[in-house]
Amino acid sequence: MESHTRSKSFIMPFSGDELDHAETIRTTEQLEVFIKQNDAKCLCLNNGSIAIESTGGLKLIHPSTLIGKKINDPGPVFLGLKKNIPIFSASIVEPNTLNQDLVFEDLRKASKFLSPQEMSLAGRAKSLMEWHINHRFCPKCGQITQPSSGGIKRECNSCSSEHFPRVNPVVIMLIISKNKVLLGRGKGWPEGAMSALAGFISPGETIEETVKRETFEEVGIKIENPKYIFSQPWPWPSQLMIGMVCEAQSEDLNINTAEIEEARWFTKDQVKAVYNKSGDHFLRLPKFTIAHHLLKNWIEG
Repeated sequence: MESHTRSKSFIMPFSGDELDHAETIRTTEQLEVFIKQNDAKCLCLNNGSIAIESTGGLKLIHPSTLIGKKINDPGPVFLGLKKNIPIFSASIVEPNTLNQDLVFEDLRKASKFLSPQEMSLAGRAKSLMEWHINHRFCPKCGQITQPSSGGIKRECNSCSSEHFPRVNPVVIMLIISKNKVLLGRGKGWPEGAMSALAGFISPGETIEETVKRETFEEVGIKIENPKYIFSQPWPWPSQLMIGMVCEAQSEDLNINTAEIEEARWFTKDQVKAVYNKSGDHFLRLPKFTIAHHLLKNWIEG
């Protein structure tokens, strides 16, 4: 199989932000110093959407603006330090009370206005916030938990257990047969929306074993030579997409329609035509997806 590599200058969307998570300096006293720092910044969220500038880019305000305002649990989350500047995030209940020109946008739509690094910061804020929303109760004893360490964990005062944000590993793979690639359409997707096959890693599996299992489960073919290409944090709600490429042993498909609507082989020329907008064999994937870049990497290889 030919080599599949990207330029060193390439930055995957939702990655590349030079943020120090500062996990060893999160005492209550240190967090109080950070949040009062004159150059401290806060990214506001509202119902899962993020604040952006009207001209593009993230809208960051000073955390002091939130004093006396309604903020959802867990309150301000300390995302980390960027060039020694403390960066927080907070989910605002009533944005109109802030007296700020805040425009909130769904992160998928906002991605066209953001750099990969800004998407990384926003994605971290969104994933952490959704984890707090969905993990308010202790899975061990059922009691309400409390945010701790600036929002990177929750503690249960009832049973003294600690709980940390979960990241779910997912393989997403290009299945290659000579000059063809296999793409599938997920359940409920619009006509023409095709992407690389993907699936969650199960307990006890390696990445390579998951690629083999998921491919056989969804399209009934065996693969060989699975290789890692690159990865992507994916904040819906908190996945790590592990980009792989592998070789199909056969092109004879047995599609599991309980898993996907359809799957088809596309030649490299057909994929190139979609990317240079000279063909409409399928809908071009959004640029913020790892699948878009796996295909781009393949046709440029």
